[in-house]
Amino acid sequence: MDSKGFIENIEGRLVPISPIIEFAINKQLAEIGATKNDLDGEQAMQFIKNMTEALELFLGEVEARKKRKYMISLLREYAPEYFEERSLI
Repeated sequence: MDSKGFIENIEGRLVPISPIIEFAINKQLAEIGATKNDLDGEQAMQFIKNMTEALELFLGEVEARKKRKYMISLLREYAPEYFEERSLI
């Protein structure tokens, strides 16, 4: 998985909405015990779940769901093997 690319893409899309989102991204990575450089597929799914919950506070439920969908599509792009292993494609 290209975890660095995955997180950088999320940052590029979400941080311009509000600078506090960068803090939320770093906090969620820390909570799952990962960094931008060593995130695996399982951790990425947990990260997406946690970020969606955090985004609900900032953006509301509807927008948070849209961002979740975006993050899942990025995960498919950056970790296709994760989806192949689980037959989620």
